[in-house]
Amino acid sequence: MKSLWLLAPGGVWSAPASELRKRIEASGRNPMIVRNEEEFAQLLAGVTAVPLPIPRRFLDVLAQERIRNRELEERIFKQLAEDSVEQRVRGLATPALVVWGAQDRVLHPGSAGILQMLLTRSEVVLMPGVGHLPMFEQPEKSALDYLQFRARL
Repeated sequence: MKSLWLLAPGGVWSAPASELRKRIEASGRNPMIVRNEEEFAQLLAGVTAVPLPIPRRFLDVLAQERIRNRELEERIFKQLAEDSVEQRVRGLATPALVVWGAQDRVLHPGSAGILQMLLTRSEVVLMPGVGHLPMFEQPEKSALDYLQFRARL
């Protein structure tokens, strides 16, 4: 493996609780698991700092895949909650670029600093005005940051 590009990865459980984690703990319901088109639209609006310009009928089509895969997503979230990325990456020497949106409400941006301490050859990019989806919210900057990172290796 030549390098890692980590875009707000889950599994950093020693980070402060995110807004999402607090909601799940308070309600017992994970809003990332959607049951209908309206929940998907609300989810997408909640994971970005600025709403993405996607027409509603396209959102509804995207929602169908998430709705069909609800059981799979529930298993994935359960597995993620039981696994610690921190244990897996501690001391890993693979060069890594860790990218996080400063306004991420899904996973606390403080996770980026934790990963930087654990990964011996890592850099962090904290993107202001960006939520949980830097690759969609600022795709050009996300790609350019990674290309510049790779060029330095």
